[in-house]
Amino acid sequence: MNKDKVGIYASILIYLYLALPVIIFMAGWLKWYWALPFCLLTVYACIRGFTESVRTRCLAIKGRVNWKTVLAVFFLIVLWVFLSGVGGFCYQNSDHAVRNAIFRALVERSWPVISYNGKRGLIYYIGFWLPAACIGKIFGLEAGYAVQLIWAVLGVFITYYLICVYRGKTDLLPIVFLIFFSGLDYVGTCIYAGEGMDLSLAAHLEWWAENIQFTSTTSQLFWVFNQAIPAWVATMLILVQKNSKSMLFLLALSMLTSTIPFVGLIPIAICLYIRFVREDRSRWKEVFTFQNVVGVIVIGGVSFLYLIGNISGNEIGQAEVSAVSAEPAAVLLRYLLFYFLEFGIYLCFIWKYRRKDPLFWLLIGILTVCPLIRVGSGADFCMRASVPALLVLMIFCMEAFEKRRQDGKRGVFVAYCVVLLLGAITPFNEIHRTIKTSVQRIANGEALRHWEVGIEGDILKSGNFSGETDGVFYRILAKPLLVIDEDWDGEITNED
Repeated sequence: MNKDKVGIYASILIYLYLALPVIIFMAGWLKWYWALPFCLLTVYACIRGFTESVRTRCLAIKGRVNWKTVLAVFFLIVLWVFLSGVGGFCYQNSDHAVRNAIFRALVERSWPVISYNGKRGLIYYIGFWLPAACIGKIFGLEAGYAVQLIWAVLGVFITYYLICVYRGKTDLLPIVFLIFFSGLDYVGTCIYAGEGMDLSLAAHLEWWAENIQFTSTTSQLFWVFNQAIPAWVATMLILVQKNSKSMLFLLALSMLTSTIPFVGLIPIAICLYIRFVREDRSRWKEVFTFQNVVGVIVIGGVSFLYLIGNISGNEIGQAEVSAVSAEPAAVLLRYLLFYFLEFGIYLCFIWKYRRKDPLFWLLIGILTVCPLIRVGSGADFCMRASVPALLVLMIFCMEAFEKRRQDGKRGVFVAYCVVLLLGAITPFNEIHRTIKTSVQRIANGEALRHWEVGIEGDILKSGNFSGETDGVFYRILAKPLLVIDEDWDGEITNED
């Protein structure tokens, strides 16, 4: 197939992948007189963005496409996603208890999803599930789960394709790094093993630093796929842009699916915009395009008004503050060790090739600051805002692997391979645990899909996943709310 045609088809698929959840949300959640113009504007903005990508050929692979390699990669992606538990066809980690309940609510409840008494609404980054939920509403929940798996496979494959575009060639290295790249959690766990850490092959290693974490790509897929996959696509799509004409539009499309990673992607987009302007100062005006305006005002505005209703981010956990006050030296040492093992050791190997790149220094800044910011009661900001930066770090490490292999310094290359293999223990453990537990459950006749928390009592009552329906979004933009029981008091019902 002609490379230009591949680029055109890829552009259509990628823009559709990012935009479809937003369009479905607008059509399903908003009053018709808001939904109609907003959907039309978004579709036209997509066409403008797609046209620009075809004109600049920013989504076409420069080198020869090795279709046998692509087929092999597609098989590995299907296997990887299947093992992640997306769709419930393999063992699912504990986070799926909430995600399965949210998906069931999206399939079985009317949109907007609200509590029985209409006082609380589902307010969460739900974008990833919406295409599958539409199928589930028509053909049933199990069909929806199957489409959820397909949608995840498609997103990971798009990520692989965009990495190939960035590198200018198709090979197996991107999928190997996507699956096995990680910080040195095993080393950190060994250091803290005396405090009761689990060192078994099936252990989840990434909490070794207690309340801070940078999550490996495999763990992102196995635990928080709904945020991670769209964030990977958006990050790579922004990286391959040759101008800023669609950058804000692409950013806005990620708000509904990857809200916290969206925050971590903003400085990367700004860095790339500054790079374009430094190349040619007249390019500062490129950002004022139709699609960018629609992205900021329409998509960004609607997503912001929806998401701002979830106020869990205003809750600041006190555990870290207390720990710093009690043991400042111990906390500082833990942070320094965390920085070194999670990304600092990799900087030693990529420094030679990227030290003059502003994006390299920006990554260091992002990954240094993220653990220091506490939003909500947990470590979500650190774990999720770092997703785009960690993906870019992975790309740089992949580049360094190829160059270190070629520069003739065998000792340095061997040391780098040892570091990468130590990091690979984390994703290996995630995969090992899934296979081991899936086999055990099948042998015992147990369900593979994780049990669900209650929709009313846990999802729509929790500040992490819902909010009051008295805000601007529900009062002005959203469809009339379907109230079932005005006297419902928030207690768990038989439905849960």
